[in-house]
Amino acid sequence: MRNRIRMLAGVLVAVATLSACTAASAAQQPAPAEKKPNIVYFLVDDMSADLLQYMDTVKSLADGGARFDNYFVSNSLCCPSRASMFTGEHPHNTGVLTNKGTDNGGYEAFKKHEGRTYAAALHDARYRTGYLGKYINEYTLPADYHVPQGWDEWHAGSGGAYNEFQYQVSQYIREENKREIGDGGGKYFTDLLGDRAVNFIERSRQHAPDRPFFLQVAAFSPHSGVKNPDDKEPLFPPAIRDRPKDRWPGGEFPHGDCGGPDCRAQDLTKLPAFDEDTSDKPSWVRREPLAGDEKLIQALRNDFRNRIRMVQSIDDAVARVLSSLNEAEKNNTYFVFTSDNGFHLGQHRLMRGKTTAYDHDVRVPMLVKRPQSAQGGTSVRGEIVQNVDLFATFLDIAGVRPELRDSRDGRSLLPMINGQTPPNWRNAALIEHVTPNPNAPGEVDPDAQRAGGNSNPPTYQAVRLPHELYVEYANAQKEREYYDMSTDPNQETNKPNDPRAGQLAGPLRTLANCGQPDAPDCWTASHIG
Repeated sequence: MRNRIRMLAGVLVAVATLSACTAASAAQQPAPAEKKPNIVYFLVDDMSADLLQYMDTVKSLADGGARFDNYFVSNSLCCPSRASMFTGEHPHNTGVLTNKGTDNGGYEAFKKHEGRTYAAALHDARYRTGYLGKYINEYTLPADYHVPQGWDEWHAGSGGAYNEFQYQVSQYIREENKREIGDGGGKYFTDLLGDRAVNFIERSRQHAPDRPFFLQVAAFSPHSGVKNPDDKEPLFPPAIRDRPKDRWPGGEFPHGDCGGPDCRAQDLTKLPAFDEDTSDKPSWVRREPLAGDEKLIQALRNDFRNRIRMVQSIDDAVARVLSSLNEAEKNNTYFVFTSDNGFHLGQHRLMRGKTTAYDHDVRVPMLVKRPQSAQGGTSVRGEIVQNVDLFATFLDIAGVRPELRDSRDGRSLLPMINGQTPPNWRNAALIEHVTPNPNAPGEVDPDAQRAGGNSNPPTYQAVRLPHELYVEYANAQKEREYYDMSTDPNQETNKPNDPRAGQLAGPLRTLANCGQPDAPDCWTASHIG
């Protein structure tokens, strides 16, 4: 009996000792690392700032978040702008200068950068990543389509998605070893993106509950469709539900001839600089007044209405994705919204298009919703920021690769998103443009200048400061533009011989060569006296 008691006592001592050691060991273990923030990034195509007022959900992103009022793209053409966004570098440093591979642009020029994008860096940091929508111009979807480095899901639309109804779309899901191409069942493409965005978030909970996610949703809307002569669809094709005129309350946007007081403020012809006197503009801009051509004005009004209708589906998709987040995700997700470039419809007498250095083409909405757990007041930022800053911003939100984050042309916007003012921020944005070769072989560029238009400027370099714009053209006349927006906010009075224009010529040349051998880095060059 005594032996049994001794044995039992020994067991109890051993158990107590093991429990104490286990408790001590647990106390020494570090607490589980806090899950890094999720990031949802909505990128739209050709959205001018004048459309934001019609997007209630998107506008609300700045509530408890940040709105950047001086966000400029590096190039107001799709492919060069997106290359800058993905890499954090200006077009002259990426070498992506146009939309076509036969003309120093397109996917052919960009694909060498795929291992250098924020997707690759975030994936290496254990983010689950997904891409939906428009990628880089001339990326195609053959049966063995290429999934770029860094993406766990890949839902890319073909060029036919410009028409919103006539497209193919990939479906690659790494964990499910799934790789398909489909037609979306005839669903409006922006709506399909909303569906797949919600599904991506659900799969991330299923496949990687312990990992943060990065989701990029890249709508083709409100870009124009690619029309055939016999095509009855509008040039800017809205979702069917957004087409009935009686869906909209009076005054929300122009109806009919917009002659009544309820809609006058939203009339296309009341937009800043619409049909302005262009006699002081460079030769490529100068044109007869539009006012006498009622048929043209009505066509532009229709385009404006349909672009407003198109962005309703974007607003719907943003709302769907926001509502799909659970409470934990809302407390740990940054939501970013912007466009690759803007668009003009009659401003400065320019017909449908982009590619200029004027604000309607290069100054686009940029809004960020902070995690619900970090909500505060709206931070309205006036600093000069650019699409080259997105690369550093996403890496900063994720808390990864600080040595890489500040090694390129942009810098992180996270301090501003969180209401802080970073010291010694830039005061100048570089804007570049290389005139596409209209005779370059290959398929028709969906951004090619339409017949009867005049919005394809010569090659230029420009610098945009808080209240100034200076542009140098590489045409035979070596024309220049200078605008002082403190007195001329709509860039209507060109003063190329102003002394200040001469003062900006040297800094522009330095900025236009930044990052090249024997030239200053772009961050240094973007600080102009």
